Amino acid sequence: MPVAGAIVEATLAWFDEHRRLLPWRESRDPYAIWVSEIMLQQTQVKTVIPYFHKWMATFPTVAALAAADEQAVLAMWQGLGYYRRCRQLLEGARFVARNGMPTSATGWREVPGVGPYTAGAIASIAFGEPAALVDGNVERVFARLTACPETGPKLNRQAWDWAQASVPAHRPGDWNQALMEIGATVCRPREADCPACPLRPACLAADGDPLAFPTTVPKKSPTLLQHETWIPICGGRLGVRQIPDGQWWEGMWEFPRTTDGTKLFPGQETWPLGSFRHTVTVHRITLAVNCVRLKSQSDELKWFGLDELAGLPMPAPQRKAVGLFQTAQKSLIDFE
Repeated sequence: MPVAGAIVEATLAWFDEHRRLLPWRESRDPYAIWVSEIMLQQTQVKTVIPYFHKWMATFPTVAALAAADEQAVLAMWQGLGYYRRCRQLLEGARFVARNGMPTSATGWREVPGVGPYTAGAIASIAFGEPAALVDGNVERVFARLTACPETGPKLNRQAWDWAQASVPAHRPGDWNQALMEIGATVCRPREADCPACPLRPACLAADGDPLAFPTTVPKKSPTLLQHETWIPICGGRLGVRQIPDGQWWEGMWEFPRTTDGTKLFPGQETWPLGSFRHTVTVHRITLAVNCVRLKSQSDELKWFGLDELAGLPMPAPQRKAVGLFQTAQKSLIDFE
């Protein structure tokens, strides 16, 4: 059942008063909205803000991004994780540069890497189209508002039906952002401030236990992995390789790494630098880091000075490995 008109107006009034001041809300530029929505996927707002500012200063337009080198784009994204988003954004920018900027949700769905949520966000906020969107926040708001007992795909489908039926013809972008704002600041996963919620008069869960919705889905046990990486050093330079297609972090750069217990550089002098854990989706990786001295630079690797590595796009665990190397550098004076 769609939200009643009076509740819609109360929600829009609430949003006018309580909306957070976020940089991507300062204009209706569809490109800026697009960039922000891709960055915000599975990433907190406070993390995204400095990246958004830096990105827009470097790639201020679709044309600027489309013309950029992939390595430069990956380097700019470095630290946000989920690098597939970055590649899809670059691919989408090149598509838009060739075919023009879409102005509807249907048009945006043709852009590589743009799904129904992102298409609805851009179309409603930038172009005023009454297009719905559902992210994790909106899905949770829907589940509590309607006391929906479903989980997984069934819950998501019902949330989309409700969202499309509820989006108003006037101020659709503000309505969509209001729902996301309520989910982010009021109707949170582990806390529901029902008295402060403008949807409270229509919420079926508010008088019971709102935290019972959405129905909890049992979490999968994490997959434990053991990786080992070697930092080769020769002539004061460090050897790295580009990660091949089809692997995590493809196209980025890493020190030689194994995932099956294979020991690299047998017979060479090796120094253990330490280990740490890193999480990728449901995978918990323990990465052991070693340093190995080579007598000559292998042609299978690219060789850089330590300061030059800062300009290469490297996954977060490889950056941590660099940190271990820097920490141990003083004790490795005799290593050369």
